[in-house]
Amino acid sequence: MFSRLFAHMQMRRSTAFLLSRADDHLLNDIGLSRADLRSMHSGLHGATPGLAAGPVQSLGCALPVAG
Repeated sequence: MFSRLFAHMQMRRSTAFLLSRADDHLLNDIGLSRADLRSMHSGLHGATPGLAAGPVQSLGCALPVAG
């Protein structure tokens, strides 16, 4: 159980790092903004109106993660 939690935390950290390094044009293409990234990182995924219809809401977590 601990290894799964650690892997999940590592994936979230990696995803946050990669998205933060993406340019604004790419973020716009996937429907995110810098403000969305900050709110997802802090766990406030419902606080920004732009996130209500975004991909994060359907995942049910603060950051999109793989598998």
